[in-house]
Amino acid sequence: MRVQFELRFRDLFLFNMMHQFLSVTLQLFCLFPPLLSVYFAEKGESIVLTVVTAICWYFVCWLVQIAFTAIYLAAGNTRTVLTPKVIELQDDALFEETKFSKSYYYWPGILKAVRRPNYIAVYTGALTAQVIPHRAFLNEVARERFWEALNLKLKDPTAKVNTRRQAA
Repeated sequence: MRVQFELRFRDLFLFNMMHQFLSVTLQLFCLFPPLLSVYFAEKGESIVLTVVTAICWYFVCWLVQIAFTAIYLAAGNTRTVLTPKVIELQDDALFEETKFSKSYYYWPGILKAVRRPNYIAVYTGALTAQVIPHRAFLNEVARERFWEALNLKLKDPTAKVNTRRQAA
C-alpha cells in the first residue's frame, strides 16, 4: 500500500504536541511548578485558592511548552521534513521517499504505530516517527485498510500486504 502527501507545519506541530502531552516525563516536568506552589502555599491560605493556583501553574507550563514547540519548529530547518513524500508498506520494510531521501525501515525495527485524531504515526525510534496525516487517504475506508495492513506487518513481518496504491 502506498500513500502520497505533503507534510505540513500543522501536521508536525500536532504530532509533537500530542507526543509531548502523552510523555510521562514532560507531564512530571509540568507538574513540578504546581506541586511547588502547593508546598509553598501560605499557612492558612484557602485550599481552594491553593488548588486553583496549582492548576493555573500547570496550564501556564503547558502554554509555555506549546509556544516553545511552535517557535522551535518554525525556526528550525524543516524543508527536508515539510515536503511531499511517499510512504509505502512493502513486504520487508516501511519505505519513505522524498526529493531529499529514500529510507527503508525494516519491520522488526519499527517500535509501534499509533492512531491519533488527525494522523497515523509510525515510530521508527523512541523520538522519531513517520507522520501520515489523515488527508493522505482517499477516504476513511482507505485509511482503515492502511492501518490494518500496517498492524499486520508489525505483528507478522512475513505477512503479505495488498500493494494497491492509494491516491493522495
